[in-house]
Amino acid sequence: MRLGPLFLIPASLGAQETRQLPWAQAPSLPWRASLPGELADPAPLPPLPEGGPLRVSLAPDGALKIMDAKGIVLLRTGLPGRPLRIWRDGGRLVSGTSGTWPFPIQTPLRRGIGALPLGQPDFRPGLEGTLWILDDEERLLTVVHPATARVAYLTLPGGTGLDLQFLPGHLLVRQNSLAGTLGRPGNVWSLPWLSLLPQLILLGTPLPAPKPGTALVPYPHG
Repeated sequence: MRLGPLFLIPASLGAQETRQLPWAQAPSLPWRASLPGELADPAPLPPLPEGGPLRVSLAPDGALKIMDAKGIVLLRTGLPGRPLRIWRDGGRLVSGTSGTWPFPIQTPLRRGIGALPLGQPDFRPGLEGTLWILDDEERLLTVVHPATARVAYLTLPGGTGLDLQFLPGHLLVRQNSLAGTLGRPGNVWSLPWLSLLPQLILLGTPLPAPKPGTALVPYPHG
């Protein structure tokens, strides 16, 4: 009996155990209790173009796929849980919890930090071409930028029954689960858009081009 392969099995299993989920290292964010002046409803954001050659497909189980105009899969990943609510661009709520949507290739994020409205009173136009997904675990907010096939995971302040509101200067999270049950509203937290610059810069950075294969190594590891 050949014992060599048997000694390799524990090492292989150990490598699988140490492989971390893509959202495991999401850093904490500086959420704070919202001030009364931040709760006012903002002026509606002008409609942003929704067409484009890219397609994002999201299944009810959280499987997510980005494809180009030729149907080539640019990214295949999953959510921490099942999709619960979906927004696109600067905060327009998408109907349903699954589907396929078109997205553009050219976006403010892809053009670089200089294209973001950093000094403007309304930051939301700089979020054009993004998809924001809240899943049923309600611990993380998944942000997808199809133009670069990048995904970022934003830690949420906690609680259940969460809802998002995209305001000109910050992102607002409301906890609606207490409303109507204890006779008082839930908690409200806010996060300035500028606090998300590291994540937005990452989302705007294209993935490295894959290494070309050869006849002997068609799928190089790298």
